Amino acid sequence: MGLRFPPSGFTDRTAARAGVRYASWLRRAGGLVIDLLILSMIDYLLINLLVIVTGPISSSLIHLIYYLSIFSVVDIAYATLCLAKLHGQTPGMRMVQVRCVPVSQRGGLSIPQAFTRSVVADLVTAVPLLFHARYTFLMLVPTIAFLWPLIDQRRQTWWDHAAVTVVLDDRGW
Repeated sequence: MGLRFPPSGFTDRTAARAGVRYASWLRRAGGLVIDLLILSMIDYLLINLLVIVTGPISSSLIHLIYYLSIFSVVDIAYATLCLAKLHGQTPGMRMVQVRCVPVSQRGGLSIPQAFTRSVVADLVTAVPLLFHARYTFLMLVPTIAFLWPLIDQRRQTWWDHAAVTVVLDDRGW
């Protein structure tokens, strides 16, 4: 299908006339589920390899911090490299035909933009897990973040806002 970007100079008011279609929440969620399955396999292999090498960990809090730090590094590296090097798509995004592009410029995502998007997404979703036993209300943060595109004009998540990106429906380009 080839890499195509929205017409230059589109704004929120002229997006529909310019043919820009923001990705729906269901497509974004579908891509996320596929990416989570891929990441789960990678994380599973890494954790089992580390348990074989270092042995089991006894403390549950240290266990949680240890595994979340590994998951976070893998998740950030996966998202950053895929978005920056695969024309704004992870494998899950490619399967559901959505693409992440910069809001204000033509061209693909830069590595700093992809890294910012990945780090903010990981902080919003992973950090509340550390405190879930003591502060259950913190689990509202990732829930609100995942549902945010339903009320946002451009269907952006918090990490899209932080990296100044938008996710577009790639079927029509």
